[in-house]
Amino acid sequence: MSLFRRTSEPAPADEAVLVIDQHALPYRSPDWYGHANYHVRVFRPGGARKPVVVMGDLANAPVASITNKCPEVTAIVAHLVLGRPGVHPSRLDDHARWITYFPATGFNESFTEVHGFDVVPGYEPQLVTNRYRHLRREEAEELVGGPLRGWKQRHYTVARLQRRGVRVMRVHAAG
Repeated sequence: MSLFRRTSEPAPADEAVLVIDQHALPYRSPDWYGHANYHVRVFRPGGARKPVVVMGDLANAPVASITNKCPEVTAIVAHLVLGRPGVHPSRLDDHARWITYFPATGFNESFTEVHGFDVVPGYEPQLVTNRYRHLRREEAEELVGGPLRGWKQRHYTVARLQRRGVRVMRVHAAG
């Protein structure tokens, strides 16, 4: 059951919580230890040539925010959720439209489309930058093919998603 369910809302084709170990991310702050949690929903609207992926933070530390870790998290989502292992970062746009979501925290919720993943030459592991554009709610709903229900930050947690039957995927460092 989707957290954003309304009777007329499109059902996600896939929905998961990713619990990503810090060591699975190539770049991390020396002040950040442990795990970061992200909610991922994949929509496949009729007539769209590629899926729409909505990703949001679930009580992450600021350094692990989807804003800071979007290229890395997106590559993991492409591999584990979309079944596209080894996608080069510059090709992520070929496989999905990527939207980040921040639930209401006292202010308005936020939707942002992330695109234009570019590899910065000379870094190992690869450093990836991206471009983004903020979306109005109506634009995000148009992309997924129907209305999205807003949620408060306190309701947007791993525990509450698990109670709704959303699967949890734990991502550890390769090794």
